[in-house]
Amino acid sequence: MSEDKESFSMGSFWKTNLPTRNILVIILIVHIVLWIITLSLGNIATFRDAISIADEILVAVGQYNYLVFHGHIYQLVTSIFVHVDLLHLLSNCLFLLVFGFKVEERLLSWQYYFVFIISGIMGGLLSFVYGPYSISAGASGGVFGLLGAALALMYQHEKTKSFWGYLASGGIFFLIMSFGSPNVNFFAHAIGLVTGGIIPFIIKKRRQTVIVT
Repeated sequence: MSEDKESFSMGSFWKTNLPTRNILVIILIVHIVLWIITLSLGNIATFRDAISIADEILVAVGQYNYLVFHGHIYQLVTSIFVHVDLLHLLSNCLFLLVFGFKVEERLLSWQYYFVFIISGIMGGLLSFVYGPYSISAGASGGVFGLLGAALALMYQHEKTKSFWGYLASGGIFFLIMSFGSPNVNFFAHAIGLVTGGIIPFIIKKRRQTVIVT
């Protein structure tokens, strides 16, 4: 019990919660760099402009479907770590911490990264439904993947009241993040959640196969 409490304390954050911490740091660094570049462009007319990343930057490192169609496949990955504005950044970072900690209790580091990245990429792929001139960005596909993985792992190992409580909170999060704004990428959220929920069962099946052989 003391170990669990320690893993969630801010004092031990830099020592124990490596995957969540590392992804959080990368996201923050990326956003700060892109924000500084945005300010240097000098196209700041409103407060909204001051807390947002410039469109030309989002086209380059977010997921601009037109460019992806023409070979810029790397955007399926870079867009996971890019956020449109400060509110977008803070909301994804908050829920990364909330759901990331839970997954860290049950997955190895490489499995955690695998869930996050693959869920994010799947979210990007499904974002093609918005057409060639759509721009997508954000870690929410990966974050929803972590939520899906957390729910799947809790179902496998616990199947208790805590699972249903976590499912309810996850459902509320999904509704808020998917329908709270007209510009939210619902499809990326949904496929991220499903992908993250499936991966733990694949990992478990693979482990059982290795043991049998």
